[in-house]
Amino acid sequence: MNVLVVGGGAIGGVTAAKLTGHVRQVTVLDTDVAHAARLNDPGLVYEEQGAEHRVRVHAVTRVDELDADYDFALVAVKSPHHRAALEPLVASGRIGAFVSLGNGLIQERLAEIVGRERLLACLVEWAGTNAGPGHLIRDTVGPMVVGELDGAVRERTERLAECLAAVGEARVSTNIRGQIWSKLLVNSTFTGLSAVSGLRYGGVAADPAGRLAAFGLWAEGLGVARAEGVRLERILDAEPDELASEATREDALERLMALAGNSRPSMLQDLEHGRATEVDVVNGGVAARGRAHGVPTPLNDRVVALVHAMERGERAPHPSVLGEI
Repeated sequence: MNVLVVGGGAIGGVTAAKLTGHVRQVTVLDTDVAHAARLNDPGLVYEEQGAEHRVRVHAVTRVDELDADYDFALVAVKSPHHRAALEPLVASGRIGAFVSLGNGLIQERLAEIVGRERLLACLVEWAGTNAGPGHLIRDTVGPMVVGELDGAVRERTERLAECLAAVGEARVSTNIRGQIWSKLLVNSTFTGLSAVSGLRYGGVAADPAGRLAAFGLWAEGLGVARAEGVRLERILDAEPDELASEATREDALERLMALAGNSRPSMLQDLEHGRATEVDVVNGGVAARGRAHGVPTPLNDRVVALVHAMERGERAPHPSVLGEI
């Protein structure tokens, strides 16, 4: 099996490193010349559970440098770059199927670019940090859940899960839409709050204002998911309804933070490096679907506004911002 990883950042890079040697060929496509050069030589350094590893990963910076056809292209670039990254790959004719690894409500946009019948989804329940060219950190451990957009299980679905088992736990879901929305609840709650506060997930949960904001954001997202008619799935050792009930939310939050508390999300890393974020498909995605159903989402709207202000340099991430939400 040949696998192309589109985007060699924290998720894509660690995935590519762990796949190397377990499938016939792994290639990373990343436009960062310095990062790609280090992946090739002396190799990608990634940290995981206190141990450091170095793996040489074949990397290119342009589509015309690809020298093989690929069964899967794992799409790990962020949503603002999807069209620029994927249109040349579609035109190349080298890709059998595309797999979204990103956050937020991105599948419809991706399907418009690559074709719905060629798109699978993969929800990544672990987090990573980009520490610089050729250096990545896997902050947490969790499964990768794959599925077809129509809920079917095909030979390619099972092959993809078998492939990703080299990275860690990987399983197939027949309700990938429910998985997408459960992951969206996590991201719209904790990624957004982490980005505006500068704290990791656990820091947000430990802050009194952050904790209240988290419960409020979760309840908003849950209300929108119900309006969408989505059957939500268990995520990070918690049932989504548990975080919306005063009777169970504290225990559920503790379990969720035990797995994900060390997460330092890419939205925060993007703000720190002056890059565009994915807030419009995360908190903005919840808000847009809320408007479509007449469900108010004032907390998600506030997070979107704050992140955009930080993108423009008008604000900066700080724990005090949690009190405003």
